Amino acid sequence: MLFGLGVLAGLVLPIQTSVNTNLKNRVGGSPFLASMLSFTIGTIALLLATVISGQPLLFSTSLFANQPMWIWLGGVFGVIGLTTNVLIFPYLGAVQTVIMPIAGQIIMGMIIDNFGLFDAEYHGFTILRLLGVILLIVGILMVVMDRKNGDQSDKSKQLPWQILGIVAGMFQASQAPVNGHLGVVLNSPIHAAFISFLVGTIILFIITGCVDHSYKKTFDAIGIGNPWWIWLGGVLGAIFVLTNAFLSPQIGAGTTVVLVLLGNLFGSILVDKYGLLNSPKKPVGTMKYIGLIVMLVAVAIIKLY
Repeated sequence: MLFGLGVLAGLVLPIQTSVNTNLKNRVGGSPFLASMLSFTIGTIALLLATVISGQPLLFSTSLFANQPMWIWLGGVFGVIGLTTNVLIFPYLGAVQTVIMPIAGQIIMGMIIDNFGLFDAEYHGFTILRLLGVILLIVGILMVVMDRKNGDQSDKSKQLPWQILGIVAGMFQASQAPVNGHLGVVLNSPIHAAFISFLVGTIILFIITGCVDHSYKKTFDAIGIGNPWWIWLGGVLGAIFVLTNAFLSPQIGAGTTVVLVLLGNLFGSILVDKYGLLNSPKKPVGTMKYIGLIVMLVAVAIIKLY
């Protein structure tokens, strides 16, 4: 049951990215406004979850003096990850929008483990983990170079977006230990997720105001002709955060990562292959399937051993 919940949590991310991309298209093409709206809805959902769980919404101001300043950066890292996914999705499709950040997450995750950044537990670099990294690179190359991709002439144009996806993944990997530490300090992962989303929402309100100079395009996504599900991105993000917070102590962080990745890959294939939620269809060839399996094995080796 818990393993299935982990896979379902992973399915959420490619669907969330597709939903947020549709929202972006409805609000004048602004990724910042779309991310702001998504974060706002997610913050409201997590606020309700925090209240229902009986946790306080406020926290002691002494945390600013007694804790490192980086514990408040989870929202910043989340903003970078979500907004980047919305940006790269139209250029790379669902599968690559999932796997490029995964590559960044693995790279940054091992840096965090090896140097104990963000007060994370030390986990040294081993030969087995090196094997996992090599397999991960092979798997990514198989997915990207799949001849049935239909994007052969545009592969060089995709490279900047692929690199951006990897960098975004590195920020996403940093978000996990930061929010985890904040959850320990606040004695509640739900409260920590709410604070993280709230910080991200405030930042996006400021960025959107500076870049777009207005929030009026929000109303373009309201009313007849706009599907109701374009507003679900924030809720899906909140579900993903809460599910991970619940599963990690139950079945272990490594197992949770592998199960979520399985859901990520399966969901991204469905979105690409069938063009779900108004997404452009992208062929999924045999090499891509094999590459995804190789990636899954690689992540399992890195995270579980």
